[in-house]
Amino acid sequence: MTGTTSPRVDAAPPMPGPKRIPLSALRTLANQPPLFFAEMRDRHGPFVRLPLPQRPIYLVSDPHAIQEVLVTANRFYGNDILRSAATGRRQTPLTMLLGQGLLTSDGDLHRRQRRLIQPLFHRQRIAGYAEDFAALSERHVRDWPDGGEVDMLREMVTLTLSIVARTVFDVALGSREAETIRTAMPRNDGPLRYALMPMGGLLARLPSPSNIRFWRGRAALDSVVFELIARRRDEGADGADLLSLLLQARDADTGEPMDDRQVRDEALTLLMAGHDTTANALAWALHLLVGEPAALARLHREVDEVLDGRRATLEDLPRLKWTTAVFQEALRIFPPVWTVGRRPLQERVLSGYRLPPDAMVMMSPWVVHRDPVLWADPERFAPQRWLEPDGDDDPLTGTALGQDRPKFAYFPFGGGPRQCIGNVFAQMEAVIALATICQGWHFAPLGGQRVQPQARIIVRPRPGLRMRVLRRRAGS
Repeated sequence: MTGTTSPRVDAAPPMPGPKRIPLSALRTLANQPPLFFAEMRDRHGPFVRLPLPQRPIYLVSDPHAIQEVLVTANRFYGNDILRSAATGRRQTPLTMLLGQGLLTSDGDLHRRQRRLIQPLFHRQRIAGYAEDFAALSERHVRDWPDGGEVDMLREMVTLTLSIVARTVFDVALGSREAETIRTAMPRNDGPLRYALMPMGGLLARLPSPSNIRFWRGRAALDSVVFELIARRRDEGADGADLLSLLLQARDADTGEPMDDRQVRDEALTLLMAGHDTTANALAWALHLLVGEPAALARLHREVDEVLDGRRATLEDLPRLKWTTAVFQEALRIFPPVWTVGRRPLQERVLSGYRLPPDAMVMMSPWVVHRDPVLWADPERFAPQRWLEPDGDDDPLTGTALGQDRPKFAYFPFGGGPRQCIGNVFAQMEAVIALATICQGWHFAPLGGQRVQPQARIIVRPRPGLRMRVLRRRAGS
């Protein structure tokens, strides 16, 4: 029955679940939502209806059912989980920031924009950015204090901002435009922090300091992005940066370009997706490496052997197997986008359970990636999961490549027609940056630091990721 949809809706039972959620669990939802949903999966199984104060959530953690919602039956599910088919009302936290970009749009608009933007992320086109990834990473870390302390989250945010500033907007990190983007981009702030909280819609409209910072930040972002759009149009929009390519794009049917508002929405979506998510994934990867000295030593050996002291290139990626595995494993344990939501456009049956129209269906990479049925020792950082068996007798080696694991046991970039359009860009950027950083530096933990994941829209380390950085000497 798993993963199948039956036309006999009237014969299907409702999804099981608790009659009420304890107050202690609601506090966990408010403060650590991924932990709340993982606990609900552990208690009630892969299909559970959660009667939350605002609206029930249907938590789906079965990979076959997730594949059905995101891929095989995606046309029956909308992206706007907070929209009502009856009223048409819609105002999610992300739409407040990103408008109608690829991440937040739905229906015909999303299909049209996806078709328009997809060629911008063809592997051959983004391969041209590989040199920027390596050069900017090398430049960013060269002045770290040898033996000193850094906040690795802040460092990775700055690094990835320099990369997207160059590739999306063709501006330098120290420019006025990049500085505005750095200081104005909301990060789990304002309405973004209330996405799943009880009374979140009301809290998002209050004139609180957090909400005021959010709206001021969005206004500053709008100002600089519209200024860059006007400048590119005046210059003929003939550059290789993604903003110029957005302005050059034409609808295949009508030949029409995007208007400035749509270009703004898509540019900010690419900025957020290519900057914040990658920064947090890289910071988590380095945090996990610090806790596993053997894994870090193996990465050092690999970059020394593959790069031999030179700058990383696109051609090196196939040989940076352990570096790639480290990043994949970091995405498994700390997926930056920890949940994906859909709503049935009509009454549906999913894996034998009835879903009402407009139900809030939630599928969480965080939850699925920690399922012990799917992942042996799921809390363990083990990059070897992603490698072919090498005779080291580690039972985890090669398991990620086994045919017995469903495809959607791992989906850090989503899936189906709405899969993150920049997933190849992000993985290429991250592996080259990780190899470049570890080529020149060793890392050591700091005592007394307790790091906790904070999840709103993106999973971030709280209060940060401080560690000691030590310049590597020859053979170290």
